[in-house]
Amino acid sequence: MGKNPKRNLIGKAAIREKSTELAIPMERLLAGYVMEQLAVELSESERGKRLLLKNPGMLGLSGFDRGGSHRLYYAYVKQAGEVFRKADFAAFLKNTIKWETQTNIEWSWRSRTEGSRLIVELMAVLDDMRMPVELVLDPIEEESLGYPAGEYTVRLVMENNKTCRIAVYPAQELFFNDLYEVLIKLELIGDMAVYERIFETLGMLDFEGRQFQRDLERFCGEHGIVMDEVRFAQMECYRTYPYMAKKWKSYLKKIGKTTPKWEDVYGRFWSFLMPPWEAGLQGMIYLGSWIADLGRYLD
Repeated sequence: MGKNPKRNLIGKAAIREKSTELAIPMERLLAGYVMEQLAVELSESERGKRLLLKNPGMLGLSGFDRGGSHRLYYAYVKQAGEVFRKADFAAFLKNTIKWETQTNIEWSWRSRTEGSRLIVELMAVLDDMRMPVELVLDPIEEESLGYPAGEYTVRLVMENNKTCRIAVYPAQELFFNDLYEVLIKLELIGDMAVYERIFETLGMLDFEGRQFQRDLERFCGEHGIVMDEVRFAQMECYRTYPYMAKKWKSYLKKIGKTTPKWEDVYGRFWSFLMPPWEAGLQGMIYLGSWIADLGRYLD
């Protein structure tokens, strides 16, 4: 990514003042500030175009209200012939995370691997405040991406809403990753954050119904998912299924939120999935266009 504007020095007093102004707990504001600074610096690094953030919704004001874990999930796009090594990425971080003179944040970290995944546990220190943050990186081959990387504009809330741009994992790819969890696990799904991400994606991204139907059929064929009338009827009732509503309510409580309602979350998802799926069952091609701003298809 290109160089973003130089940022201001921020200290504890500024965090306290802004937390009062925005009515956001100081600890949560600090976490949000630390994560956005980390994401911006990584995006400006020599590997910025290959570090694709998967959860940009954690950044900015919208992210400060989420609570829960302080993790940034990345796909690391390997170059041709590159072997992704923990030691190599640690050396990269050592050369990259040196911006105390710009942000007043001092960093320390340690890393571990879980299979091919790299998890970096960081500790950010700002004055006498400490905030743990994690980077989770999954190495991928460039040819595995069916869609181009996107770009996300972050408004730096601590710096008069200056904006910085970061590379993000294609929203279409994220959607199909989450759709896999939904279609495979059905009511046995463990992490309801999948539905939150789907809800947000469908509120931002437009889809052509014909293209989505084609991608959906290909996707299900590749993963052995049967899109028949039985599964259709089962999933159609989930919007009013008390068990799923209870799981969603528990998830919201865990992350410190009370909205959106399960009926709205699943309603948006089903309104998107149902028409192309139903058309496929009838041997037809669906020609509607999903308009994110409207939350429905236009024929």
